[in-house]
Amino acid sequence: MRAYKILPVEIKVKDFRLSKTALKRLEWMDWYFSHGKNAEATCRHFSISKSVFYRWLPRFNPNNLSTLEFNTKLCTPHHLREMTTPAWILKRVYDIRLDDLEKSKYEIHEELLREGVKISHKVIQKVINRHIELKNTQHKATLKKHRNYSIARIKAAYELKDKGLGSLVQIDTKYLYVLGRRFYLFVAIDCKSRYAFIWAYGSCNSTNAANFLTQVIDYFPFHISAINTDNGPEYLLNFHKRCEELGIPHYFNTPHTPTMNSRAERLIQTAEYEFFNYQADLMPNLKDINLKCILFNDKYNNRRFHQAIHYKTPSEYVTNYQELQKGEMYVIYPS
Repeated sequence: MRAYKILPVEIKVKDFRLSKTALKRLEWMDWYFSHGKNAEATCRHFSISKSVFYRWLPRFNPNNLSTLEFNTKLCTPHHLREMTTPAWILKRVYDIRLDDLEKSKYEIHEELLREGVKISHKVIQKVINRHIELKNTQHKATLKKHRNYSIARIKAAYELKDKGLGSLVQIDTKYLYVLGRRFYLFVAIDCKSRYAFIWAYGSCNSTNAANFLTQVIDYFPFHISAINTDNGPEYLLNFHKRCEELGIPHYFNTPHTPTMNSRAERLIQTAEYEFFNYQADLMPNLKDINLKCILFNDKYNNRRFHQAIHYKTPSEYVTNYQELQKGEMYVIYPS
């Protein structure tokens, strides 16, 4: 606890805008002067060495508390080492780099060797670091410019997940190996009812993704209001155009955040662990895999009980939900 007995006038310490370390040193001095100037007791109380305390005691000035700040000038050597490389060589490195900012220190080193000048890579890098005009900041700016997306990456509101049937449908892709051959499994799931659809393709591109979206719309017994995907290239171009044609908002995940598409990720694991891993007769044929996908869709939506929807099947949940809405069932098909 501070005693505040060392200040010559009544002022607030916070007005000095001291750093945390300086305030800690001020506590040492305050305790030291309020306890009979007992240095040994002060060091024991704050668990600091005597050498540290006696280093700061002569620096302390109660009229200027900034003397407790760490002064880097006191640690600076009086004589700094200077580069022994001749000035004309440093000038030559400067000119070569200024003429072409894309040249690395290795290229400059090789060019100087051909001119009969031997110099280390470290010296070349020092010359580049000491002159801001030699740093290739334009290259970094171009990289950032390339990252500007042509499609706005809008994030879906969290409330859409449980707002209603079709309020948000999550779509994702996972590769599937069958006897060493790779296939791509597209999955879609409604966040509210867990109604799902999967389909396999031989390649992962936006054309197949757009085709998958069309199949999802035809398969789901309710209207889809919004789509959520990750930032994969398959969900751009044709897929995004298809969403715009249908008037369906297309939302994106934050990069490297699969939890924003958690229900689609869970569906992928269910398809793999509960279904495809048990298909001993599965052959590396796209038609055969999609026949299995049809069986899975039927099992998942009509015969599998889900804890998240109180151990109902997705079909039962959709039916019950639609009956509660105006007391009748409805099915909306795309035009």
